Amino acid sequence: MASQGTPVKKKGSGIAFVLPDVRKDNEAPAAAPAAPRNVPRTGVGLLATTVFETAKLEERIESLQGEVRKLEAERGGQLMDARSIVPSRWANRHPDAFVGAEFEELKREILEAGGNVQPIKVRPLASPRPGEGGVEARYEIVFGHRRHRACLELGLPVLCVVQDLADQELFVHMERENRGRQSLSAWEQGRMYLRALDEGLFPSNRQLAAAIGRSLSDIGKALRIAQLPSEVVGAFPSPNAIQFRWATDLQRALEKDADTVLAAARAADRTRSPWTAAEAYAALTACLRPQGVGRSHSPVREVDLGAGRQATLRSDAQGRTVVELSAGVLPVDRWPAFEAALRELLG
Repeated sequence: MASQGTPVKKKGSGIAFVLPDVRKDNEAPAAAPAAPRNVPRTGVGLLATTVFETAKLEERIESLQGEVRKLEAERGGQLMDARSIVPSRWANRHPDAFVGAEFEELKREILEAGGNVQPIKVRPLASPRPGEGGVEARYEIVFGHRRHRACLELGLPVLCVVQDLADQELFVHMERENRGRQSLSAWEQGRMYLRALDEGLFPSNRQLAAAIGRSLSDIGKALRIAQLPSEVVGAFPSPNAIQFRWATDLQRALEKDADTVLAAARAADRTRSPWTAAEAYAALTACLRPQGVGRSHSPVREVDLGAGRQATLRSDAQGRTVVELSAGVLPVDRWPAFEAALRELLG
């Protein structure tokens, strides 16, 4: 029993509760204290760490300076006499690429800007070659043939980036730049690939595809178009009008019935109204369709009339049957007899 006068302590009166500060809902919790770094405590350790960090920093600075020098070399443009630059030996631009409304629009834009705003890329020639107008050429185009031709025709200097490249590097740069702009047709690409393979720049289709980042299937289609007979290519308004998706059918048609395909191609040369690209494709591949299908593009039939005279029977895009005769075969005074014969035949 406690003595009188001594205060009695209540249970729990000696316990203190410490509550955390109230945190607002949108306030992030306090970050945990950072763990102490393992810093060397001796003079030797500090010196070794400093030397290592300095070496890493200097290596990084040198790497960045190298990248800057490379970018300056590749991106810095300089004006050159367009006559002192020659086309690449690997280029296979069809003459159609340098005529027509699209090329004239390019020339107009360059003329209004006072030159080509986007530089072309060239490489130094191992030895000078004859250039335009008697000027000695010292550079070869890597890419930018149309811009170069436009400046050449306008009499303007051409803005260039100079980079020393090996043949294979030049080919890869040129192909990727042109394909990125979608300015090379399937036929032009195929001719370029064919030449690179024929001259041993790449030992196989597969290695060519790997070097330029294209599928083996795309390389094959382009090569098939490039290797079409000249009569077949001539049936189109321009080789540049032949589409990638037609390559397989054109090859199949030639394998199935080359005589009919070539006859159709030769008929296109004698047509007064040239076929569109789609009409040429349909006529050249008509042998792949069953009889009665695609009536407007049935196979072409050639008739030998003797003495160097010929007749051609074909259907046009509107489904009309067209009869073409060699000059002088049917003079005007014989038209009535021809009409009577047609009536009898078709009556």
